[in-house]
Amino acid sequence: MRSRVAAALLVAGALASLPAWSRQTPDAGSPFSGRVIEEPSPAPAGSAEPFLLVDRAGQVRLSWLEPGDGGGFRFRLSGLRGTTWSAPVTIAEGPALLANWADVPSIFTTSGGTLAAHWLERGPGRGAYGIRVATSTDDGATWSDAVTPHRDQAPAEHGFAAFFEAPGTGALGLVWLDGRLVAERGREGSMTLRSTTIARGEPGEDTVVDLRVCDCCPTAAVRTDRGVLVAYRDRGTDEVRDIAVSRLVDGRWTPPVPVARDGWRLDACPVNGPAVAAIGRAVAVAWFTLGSDATPRTRVAFSTDGGETFGAPIDVHAGVPYGRLALAMLDPDRVLVSSIERATDGAAIVVREVRRNGRTSDLVTVARTVPGRTSGFPRLVASGRRVWFAWTDVREGAPTQVRLASARMR
Repeated sequence: MRSRVAAALLVAGALASLPAWSRQTPDAGSPFSGRVIEEPSPAPAGSAEPFLLVDRAGQVRLSWLEPGDGGGFRFRLSGLRGTTWSAPVTIAEGPALLANWADVPSIFTTSGGTLAAHWLERGPGRGAYGIRVATSTDDGATWSDAVTPHRDQAPAEHGFAAFFEAPGTGALGLVWLDGRLVAERGREGSMTLRSTTIARGEPGEDTVVDLRVCDCCPTAAVRTDRGVLVAYRDRGTDEVRDIAVSRLVDGRWTPPVPVARDGWRLDACPVNGPAVAAIGRAVAVAWFTLGSDATPRTRVAFSTDGGETFGAPIDVHAGVPYGRLALAMLDPDRVLVSSIERATDGAAIVVREVRRNGRTSDLVTVARTVPGRTSGFPRLVASGRRVWFAWTDVREGAPTQVRLASARMR
């Protein structure tokens, strides 16, 4: 996955030393009732690769990676209780734990309250690594023994996983990018998208969702009233890499269909996957593309039938976007979408509201950042009327650190 990165999309930029909220005033058309406010972060200096989650009770949870005491990395979790973050707990740690700026550990919660977490561990062979999954039934205080969802023994790459809850059974589900065919066949093989469920701590047989997908773009999954939907960057035989979706209906994945036909042809991986959110049958997908005309765009498309069909994409960027999107659905007709865009002094994490009818709010800057890999993938969630942002703060001469900010919707 790493060797196929499109370098043109990872342009290094200068760092602005001050976060944007120190001098920001709300735009006239801002979706927020006031400023984006810096919040205390439970993550220490050296932390990176954040992930945000809102559970069904509305509690916000944050995970991240930080250096371990004896080398390697530590995967940690904290929850927001009122206005205070809980003492961090360690989900996994050790020298085998793999840290990657784009392939980030994640957390998930089921409707029954079970917490789940996934991370990556190095495997045998050069470049080989696998996915590990653990669960907690006591709000993260203790965790089960880790299991590997993919049953193959190939010294291959397995990553870019996304959780879901299986309809009907309530089992924990997972999709991931799987490189076993590349390991077996070399250039004749391709990265696949696969899925499985984990019940009572045991993974089932895995299922192929798509036999040819982009090598290293994050995936996204969401539960709708019509089943589970997974969004990912597809890879045609002609190297067109548009965003596709597949739905898990009656225990089977539907044939993949494109969200929109951008026609982005690229013989490399842009490391830019889609973001997806849903309420009931309403679904929104956001993604980055250069399209057939090589113009960088941030796009959002809405569905009213659980992702079976999508409306025409809405272009929502204000300047030159780099992608790395996050998405939160506020109600069936509107979302917040964040991304990294070029700024006069480097890059910025920006957010705006997008409505299904095509109307958008003014763009609001959340924080200054850098366009390169170190800044990773910013995160965004909504809990009630409060919106939370998390990102890896990068400053020259200082260690990285996961930062937090919040804003209140109008």
